[in-house]
Amino acid sequence: MHPLDTNDRRDLLREKAGLGFCNITKCCTEVCPEHIKITDNAIIPLKERVVDNSYDPLVWLGRKIRRRIKSD
Repeated sequence: MHPLDTNDRRDLLREKAGLGFCNITKCCTEVCPEHIKITDNAIIPLKERVVDNSYDPLVWLGRKIRRRIKSD
């Protein structure tokens, strides 16, 4: 989530890291001994990025257009 980090980890988060298994009950925030609000500061924004990349119709259309241009 660091602004200088340019790696795209959305596929990793969705497929291998199990981000989809988090049901955002904030149990991890409640029991964190360091009082880190990981749900609000990391998990929710990451889930939004993954969903935008995977299910946004405009992103889907953009991918289709780019593929068509590359194949021509």
